[in-house]
Amino acid sequence: MILTSFTFIIFCIVSLLIYFIIPKKWQWIALLGSSLFFLFYKNFNIGTLVHILVAFGAAYFSAIFIDEYAHQKQAKWFLIEGILFILGQLMLLKYLNLFQNFLMSPIGISYYSLIMISYIVDVYRGLCKPQKNPLKCALFMFYFPILTSGPFIRYPDLENKIYAKHKFNYDNLCRGLIRIVWGLFKILVISQRLAIFVNNIYQNYLTYTGLYLIITCLFFTLQLYTNFSGSIDIIMGISKIMGIDLPENFRSPFFSKTITELWRNWHITLGAWLKDYIFYPLMKSNFIQKIGAKTKKIVNKKVSKKVTLYISLLIMWILIGAWHGIESKFIIGSGILQFIYMFLEDLLSPITKKVCKKLKINYNSLGYRIYQCIRTYLLFSFSMIFFRAASIPNALSIIKNIFIFKKGFLTNIFSLGLNKANFVVLIISVIVLFIVEYRQLKGDVTESLLKQNVVIRWTILYLLIFAVLIFGMYGPGYDETIFIYQQF
Repeated sequence: MILTSFTFIIFCIVSLLIYFIIPKKWQWIALLGSSLFFLFYKNFNIGTLVHILVAFGAAYFSAIFIDEYAHQKQAKWFLIEGILFILGQLMLLKYLNLFQNFLMSPIGISYYSLIMISYIVDVYRGLCKPQKNPLKCALFMFYFPILTSGPFIRYPDLENKIYAKHKFNYDNLCRGLIRIVWGLFKILVISQRLAIFVNNIYQNYLTYTGLYLIITCLFFTLQLYTNFSGSIDIIMGISKIMGIDLPENFRSPFFSKTITELWRNWHITLGAWLKDYIFYPLMKSNFIQKIGAKTKKIVNKKVSKKVTLYISLLIMWILIGAWHGIESKFIIGSGILQFIYMFLEDLLSPITKKVCKKLKINYNSLGYRIYQCIRTYLLFSFSMIFFRAASIPNALSIIKNIFIFKKGFLTNIFSLGLNKANFVVLIISVIVLFIVEYRQLKGDVTESLLKQNVVIRWTILYLLIFAVLIFGMYGPGYDETIFIYQQF
């Protein structure tokens, strides 16, 4: 069920009406019913049902036994078995494509699998008690708003919200609707418009060179962001209407001065999950500690710490790439290249500061910060060539052709699916996007909007609604199945 589809809108309206009409003690049951309907919509067969029941059972019973044998050796074994079982079914179903003849890969399998792992690890760490009611436990793991694109949720943060009794709240409704409309604006007005241009170039990548490919690479980064963050806005808005606050997943990433900073502001909950459940345990593992001890004998303690840090980071980024897909293009684009960027940033940072000082460049000036943001965007866009290309050879061909320039660029650019009028709409929409993103750095834009007088508030909201209705891509060029992160 696509987030921008009419079917999804009707589904949400019906789900919300039921949620607030029925007695409050049954709200969580209604929410579970909506989540299961969403999970199995056009995706139901016996094989898929068995898979979900088995995966859920592994997480549910592992947590129960871990709690029962807390502070005993058995608890660790139940933790390991639970993690291996969940990862095993994820590998078999998503990455190895086994049983594909009779088993459809469920929507959100990557998301709920990692959520299951964090749940049993949190129980093992004593951060929460296991949810012994299997239906309530299922609601947490398959909560429908997060199944398409996250954010990643954790049981200790959500248990007091998702099962609570919620009254209809007009303020929540306003905040939720604003967030939903903003998300639709990002996807339908910006992302889908960019997709037309990007898809035309990538489908015929050998035909184009120079500025065509440069603009396409820059466009795809923006397409990916507006598509992904727009879907998160819709999800956050729906959840907000129900009174359930979810963790933020983006924080104006294109105003980041480094790749490291960008990744602190992009897919925030995935980064936090990987740090807490992969990176920090890896740093404390015997494997890394032994490497640290051996390198300490050869070099000094400071260098030894850097070595263990870089090894752990490399492993984590390879896993991030693999999470997006087992293909080598994801491992490189979303993984190894990001590690290389961060490694070089850390290594060259002292040198950069010395150069700036010697050349009397104000490291904290507005001009230098703008340069850093542009540089970060360009580097990230370069890595996304591998993410978007069909294969590594395709990506390398595109990179090679970027440096070949031919005449006739401006005369041909409007023949790639976007005419002059669409380009004007796109440019104005992107300017609006960046103004809002910049304003978001100073505080919640929704909060600021709600504090305005009634005339200004509703004028802005109606303008946004009309922009979505009038300029949203619903015609022949619009394909509602193009939702980038739902495949993960």
